[in-house]
Amino acid sequence: MLATSPAASAAPAPKAAEPCYVEHFCLWGRGQFEGPMASYTKGSRNVAGQGLTRGGWSAWNRTSEAWCLRYKPGYTGGGKEVVKPGQKLSTTFYAFKSLLPRSDWRC
Repeated sequence: MLATSPAASAAPAPKAAEPCYVEHFCLWGRGQFEGPMASYTKGSRNVAGQGLTRGGWSAWNRTSEAWCLRYKPGYTGGGKEVVKPGQKLSTTFYAFKSLLPRSDWRC
């Protein structure tokens, strides 16, 4: 009787990370730019609508203007962070729940 070993199976290749395009603001669902990613050009009152149900924990501003990130939905309450053009940010304490490009009347 011959003993046979199970056929070796190759592990699936890791899924390539979705790119963060120029002139987009990208937000990831986990720290260190991992997990689900959403890309914005105009902002969002509640990032849960774009699949970031726990909020965004990492951000990369690939636009030419600063963006305001809020810790609560609807651009109000809680703290905020201003992310300058080209800046990357990763947080460990609070997730971002809403974001929009900065202007004089909103931030």
